[in-house]
Amino acid sequence: MIRKGRFAIWNNEEYELFSYQRQYYLKTRNQLALSNGFVKSPKDKNIFIKKVNVKELEDAYEIISYVMILSYRFAVEGYNDETGTVALVTNNPFVQKKINVRPYGKDEFIIEIPYGEVQIIEEHIPILGFEKHLTQY
Repeated sequence: MIRKGRFAIWNNEEYELFSYQRQYYLKTRNQLALSNGFVKSPKDKNIFIKKVNVKELEDAYEIISYVMILSYRFAVEGYNDETGTVALVTNNPFVQKKINVRPYGKDEFIIEIPYGEVQIIEEHIPILGFEKHLTQY
């Protein structure tokens, strides 16, 4: 599973974290969360959300997923279910001399690689005042 975005630990569980109109919410697809005060999302009946205060959270962080190929860092752009490939993006112009990438947007390059052939690294960056050490997984 490829994870990227904002996450929080609440009640010893990890949830996606998002904000709307200066309020923070936890998000999950686990229906069991209904017993912990989550409610069905008004936009998607398979998503459950819970309004939280930052003080209730045990930790909060941004996950940035990346892959290293020949010492070049590529951001994980996404995963294609149909092809089983991971789209990787970089803005390093020197990469095109050593790796078969194609242009992507302005000054960026993309490559798609089968998921099983890459090691995805997660960088956790503290947010919302949580200052634990930066970690990689």
